[in-house]
Amino acid sequence: MTAQQSQWQKIHHYLWLVGGVVCLFAALVFWAMTDTKELVEVEKQAETEVDLQIQPEKVATMSHLGALSEEVRPLDMTTRVVATAQHEPEFRGTKFVNEVSKQYGIELFRVAEEDILKSFLRKQPARNQFIYLRLSGDDHPEQYVILTGPYKSQNEAKTALAELNIVLPASVQPAVVEFKQYQTYVNDLGTEETSSNQKIYTVKLKSVPLPKVDEAQMAARKAAERQAAVASTQSTTSTTVTRRDASGNVVDVQKSQSSVDAPRQKPTPVEQEVTDPFN
Repeated sequence: MTAQQSQWQKIHHYLWLVGGVVCLFAALVFWAMTDTKELVEVEKQAETEVDLQIQPEKVATMSHLGALSEEVRPLDMTTRVVATAQHEPEFRGTKFVNEVSKQYGIELFRVAEEDILKSFLRKQPARNQFIYLRLSGDDHPEQYVILTGPYKSQNEAKTALAELNIVLPASVQPAVVEFKQYQTYVNDLGTEETSSNQKIYTVKLKSVPLPKVDEAQMAARKAAERQAAVASTQSTTSTTVTRRDASGNVVDVQKSQSSVDAPRQKPTPVEQEVTDPFN
């Protein structure tokens, strides 16, 4: 058995050797058939003889740069803003200024901080005559201006200025102004726009005289209450005695009542049967 395996291994090795020789012979034949003496160098030439030049792209221009303004709308830069600060009810914005642009007012003073105006308004007994605006812009520093009005005419505003009864420092000089001059610098929502549309009602209480007390009626009422209290403290006990003979026949019936002071108790009837053994 071992001799047969060694014989097959020798045959297997010879087959591999013969296959390798055949492959080598085939490679030699292919190399002999290939002509390597003449080598052709291929160069890629341009499609045209003219050298290609890179030129910048030409863009068509137009004299009117805003020709597409109707197709592409520009951004609206006039949007009103709402300041995050808590304004007083007298604060007004763009809507108010546009409505009274042709009317007049009395400018009292201007400040850079809103808290100063708030402090001034809290000290005034009648605040309904005041309004204040916030002025701002590219070429205008942020300021708060307080006014009275509006007045329909300039003469009416001058008359109100002459009758103005507000305590102000000597350096502050109120002046009559037209609301139109504030339109460019006001870009806010007023308190009347941001607050609720519900109306606020004021409840006014009137003093009412108290009715006169009749002493006689009060005394009679107290006496009736005392009598009712005394009657409620007395209780009546009712006792019924029934006498029967040996046969069970009723011979005699006796009733008696007694009053006992027992508050908040009702009369309790008691029935008692007595049997006469002699009858």
